[in-house]
Amino acid sequence: MSLTYQQQYVLDGLAGRAAILNLDARHNRLYSDGDLVGWITTFRHSGATYVRSGESFNDLRTAFDGGGGLRLVTVDHEIVVDGVDATQKCVALLLRDNQLQASGTFTDRLVYERGGWYFTSRALEWDHATRESALSV
Repeated sequence: MSLTYQQQYVLDGLAGRAAILNLDARHNRLYSDGDLVGWITTFRHSGATYVRSGESFNDLRTAFDGGGGLRLVTVDHEIVVDGVDATQKCVALLLRDNQLQASGTFTDRLVYERGGWYFTSRALEWDHATRESALSV
């Protein structure tokens, strides 16, 4: 039994979404473990960019600030798959010793190549806490 074009499109989109969620989990785990080389492998082989709070990085090695007891978690994924391209928006939570340190939003562009999904660009904008709700240091 063959699928209609619409059925195949929906199936491919669901498979892409599941694979992107797995990519997110791997990206977060590698960040949390402080694994720079593994973290970089979640990005496109060449030409990927990373933006954090307006600071742009073309060299992903200089963008990496993971490990050191931090744990990155992403939730509320909004993923749109269109063939070999996808976009994603999700909430980032940064924890240290199970205490929330920061929250923000990732805005991503992804591509399917070499048999898997990779980030082509990842932009993280941290939320700004009001002075009244800021944690004392």
